Amino acid sequence: NTPRLIEALDRGVALALARGDYDSASTGAGELLKHAREAGLVRAQAAAEGYLGIVARRRGELEEARAHQETALALRRSQNDRSGEAQVLMNLGTVHRDLGDFARALELQIDALELRRSLGDSEKLDLSYRNIALLYREIEDTEQARRNFEAALDASRRHFDPQSMAGALGSYASFSNDLGDAAKALTMARQARAIDASIGNRPYVGLEDLEIGRALIRLDRDDQATVALEEALAIGRELKHREITGGALLHLGTIALRAGDEALATKRLDEAISLLAEAGLKPALSEAFGAREKIAVASGQLAAAIEFAHRRAALREEMLGTRSGRQLAALKSRYERADADQRIRLLSLNNEVQSLRLTQQALLRNVGIGVAAALGVLLVLLARRYRTTQRLNRALQQKNAEISAHEARLEAANAQLSTQAAELYQAAITDPLTGAYNRGHLLRQLDEHLRQALDAGRDLSVLLIDFDHFKTINDEHGHLFGDRVLANGIQIVRQWLEPGDLVGRYGGEEFIVVMPGRSAGDAATLAERLRAKVAQGLASIGESRRSPTISIGLAGLRDCDAASLEELLGAADVAVYRAKAEGRNRVVPYAA
Repeated sequence: NTPRLIEALDRGVALALARGDYDSASTGAGELLKHAREAGLVRAQAAAEGYLGIVARRRGELEEARAHQETALALRRSQNDRSGEAQVLMNLGTVHRDLGDFARALELQIDALELRRSLGDSEKLDLSYRNIALLYREIEDTEQARRNFEAALDASRRHFDPQSMAGALGSYASFSNDLGDAAKALTMARQARAIDASIGNRPYVGLEDLEIGRALIRLDRDDQATVALEEALAIGRELKHREITGGALLHLGTIALRAGDEALATKRLDEAISLLAEAGLKPALSEAFGAREKIAVASGQLAAAIEFAHRRAALREEMLGTRSGRQLAALKSRYERADADQRIRLLSLNNEVQSLRLTQQALLRNVGIGVAAALGVLLVLLARRYRTTQRLNRALQQKNAEISAHEARLEAANAQLSTQAAELYQAAITDPLTGAYNRGHLLRQLDEHLRQALDAGRDLSVLLIDFDHFKTINDEHGHLFGDRVLANGIQIVRQWLEPGDLVGRYGGEEFIVVMPGRSAGDAATLAERLRAKVAQGLASIGESRRSPTISIGLAGLRDCDAASLEELLGAADVAVYRAKAEGRNRVVPYAA
């Protein structure tokens, strides 16, 4: 009984996908396709192609996934299967999102939503709303994302579809975690997990355990978070699901780092980095690089810390460009859709005008055979048609004006995105308290200047500035007062630097001044001026038993014979240690 066999194969593949058993799903879908072709059942062929596309996408084989889904789309359309067409459009949109074609992905998801709306309330609108919400979430359009997540939840509640409701709740939980609303994320993720566990949807149970763990970490409940994340890790390894496994390892590494177990944190984070890089999950990968940088700094591995800082900065710049591109793609998609609607309306108006003209011509041909009474009626009709034509012309002018306004708004949005991208980049390289460069950007700039100096045989000097008795200042007057000391002190330093000099925060109360082309002797003169100016400027800041001062360690490239960034910074560190040992509030050059 071929129809019964095909029905059984179809349901079996769906269950295998729900369990995350992709090998069984792939085998079953291939058998389904074979029997459907032999029986000439086009809709069953379309279902098999769709299943093969889903398996290929989840395995990361995106071009193969696109080919299967496009074949499924053609088969659905050949059968005028509009409900099946909407499902394939949604799956194809997800593939294009993973391929990075954001504008096409958004267009396909909106087409799927409109098609489902036209078919009535029986269609699964919640799936389309959720996919559109996920796209807006990726471009950080928070309002649009929240609106579509709420619409997805409302649609799933109206039809009481537990599986769809679990998907909407799980995605909304992840979105809430991104926004920092851990309590809301925890509630939604637990509700979604209860539903998916009851229906045996293993991949989604793992993803929801991951969101539960993230929320519990934010709520400082690390023991409970560890339990949830260990369960997610077990599911991820069982299903060979890189997103679940990599995410669980990342957050377990974060917990280990918070507990002071650097060895365990390093092991978990390194494995997470490998998996997240393979899966292309850039936000989580950036977070993992940041955690590894902290471990490297704490263990004194300066070269490794610099490498992780480089990789994280490069990834953040790439994500910034990707996000800006996706935002532009979304705006472009909206504009093109609005423009297409305007063109359709204009064509409709043009057709009406052409129809009126044809009517006028027909009336004119019949004037010669009419009588006087008919001529009067004709004149009345012509007058009415004329007024209609005038009204349509005015409508055409109004639509042209609207199109021009759309173009102006798009140009304004492009300009705003460019400004925001520049502001985001500046924020990414700047210490927010002092306005100096942050550690990662400063070390990259110093490394570049050092290589140029070594290649060209030029000198270069570095000042390592340490604020004296800073812990005592914080203990006696509080951290806000300490922040004022750092901010005012570095403001004074920046006022007395020469063009081309750089200043950045090295860590805590330590700052580095880079002076390209400056010898140690010239640098010592400037360092002494900086020390005196900071002592003078901070003497009147608040009431303190001691006026804040700074100690400066000086290292010149030629004097310390440094061949690497580590050696140059090490020499400056030795010099500042001597300055503090000799009584502080002084400048001490490095001496071999």
